[in-house]
Amino acid sequence: MPKKVLNNDLVKKYLEHIKNEKKVSEQTIKTYENIGKNIPFNLLNSQPTIIKKLKDLYDNPNTLQLYLNMIILVRKFNNEEVDKLIKFRNSLSDSIKQTRKDNLDKMDDKLPSLDHIKDSLDELTGIRYVINYIMVNHGLRNKDLNLKFVKVLPEDKDENYIMQKGKNILLNINDYKTDKTHGTKEIKINNSKFLKELKSLNLKDGDYLIPMKNGNKISNIITFNDKILKLTIDRLGQNRLVKIVVKDLLNKKDFEKLDSISKDRGTSLEVLLKSYNLHNGNDKN
Repeated sequence: MPKKVLNNDLVKKYLEHIKNEKKVSEQTIKTYENIGKNIPFNLLNSQPTIIKKLKDLYDNPNTLQLYLNMIILVRKFNNEEVDKLIKFRNSLSDSIKQTRKDNLDKMDDKLPSLDHIKDSLDELTGIRYVINYIMVNHGLRNKDLNLKFVKVLPEDKDENYIMQKGKNILLNINDYKTDKTHGTKEIKINNSKFLKELKSLNLKDGDYLIPMKNGNKISNIITFNDKILKLTIDRLGQNRLVKIVVKDLLNKKDFEKLDSISKDRGTSLEVLLKSYNLHNGNDKN
């Protein structure tokens, strides 16, 4: 049996197992399936062979770590040794930190100021204003913005909802990256222009903020992310917008707003300051 087919089979059996054991995100399943298809060697090879082949194939330490995570899990499931693989994965930590710093430095040189973002936001209308306002002021991820407009929150909340209550807009976020850790996120928006632009969309009860052509919810993550990217200011995407906001808040020492962004995003302050802080590059000044 060809090794690639064997890898697919190994990954498939492992995924079936963890689906039964606990909830697994659609993105995790797709990522592991893609890794199984793309690795050109047998996952059950000897550990030194796997390490050598991974080093030959990939330079980026983040990619190496991603592949190692999946390989280790599949091997454990098949009662294969993983001690050398774990040791190699742990050794990548310093390289990953340096790569992140390098990337933050490069990004910092290219990104616009928050003043530019706010000026651009003021000129937007409709769905573009709504999406960018939420990202800039509350730091939400793409997945959080797959919102369903409702007049009343349902009893069983398994999606993300947006509703008007008086002069306020309420976001009730249940399906997001860290929902298992942080639970339901509730965000209140009291902004007259936001309310005006949301109303201009003429959403009916049960409509999605960003729907498919037939009005249904967009369930494909890649499709939804592409649509969000096209809507963001200068096509920056939510990740870059959040980095611009975090940098500005740190410059102003506005730690209260940083804490608010951390809670709204569902990201710890430690992660926010480590991975979204443009000051966390190589420039010691």
